[in-house]
Amino acid sequence: MTDTIQSFRWHVSGDFDTTPLFNGTYGHNGNPKVGTGVSIVNREAGVTCPGASTWCVFCYAKHGNFQRFGLQNKFATTVLKIPVNIRELFRWHVSGDFDSIEYIRMAIDLMTAHPDTNFWAYTRSWDVPDLLPELERMRALPNMQLFASVDPDMPEPPTSWRVAFPETDDRFTGVLCLEQACSKACPEDCTGNVKRGHVSIMPDCKACTYCWRKPAGNVQWKLHSTK
Repeated sequence: MTDTIQSFRWHVSGDFDTTPLFNGTYGHNGNPKVGTGVSIVNREAGVTCPGASTWCVFCYAKHGNFQRFGLQNKFATTVLKIPVNIRELFRWHVSGDFDSIEYIRMAIDLMTAHPDTNFWAYTRSWDVPDLLPELERMRALPNMQLFASVDPDMPEPPTSWRVAFPETDDRFTGVLCLEQACSKACPEDCTGNVKRGHVSIMPDCKACTYCWRKPAGNVQWKLHSTK
């Protein structure tokens, strides 16, 4: 686990200033997967992932555009700054994870300070005993939906957690990610590639609402390409 905290303070109003915190990046434009106008925090994949398993060789954050554009180096060397005004929808960690008690507590404070923002995340850090109690505190927040990310090599997560399964895990119950699922417009031999005719049931996470708004229910992912 790492502790890269540099400084932390509150305004008298109880909101955040643009203050150096941990390594990583904050963006507010979203992306095609989560939707436009969504706040996103990214951190260095692997280094900030204490709950990683052997399956993390498939981690999409270490491949594709993340690799082509050298984004992991950017996440590792940039000081995370979260502004006072964040979006109404906030996705933690397209890349990276909750890696220390200090970082988790910072995130809890941020979410508590922004009760009108909906937050969501998928974490493997639930499998790290030292971090689980703080993650349970986070999961109890009314504006946070936290999923236990698992794979067939990992044990069952704590009872009552929402779970994110890969498609190859036969323990799965719930729904297939509707951004990945085929609509009626998809070709019969659909490979999930937009350039080859794939049309999702839902265009992005923001439009779907299943993960970040629903209070219960598991989700299943198709494995991302590592190319």
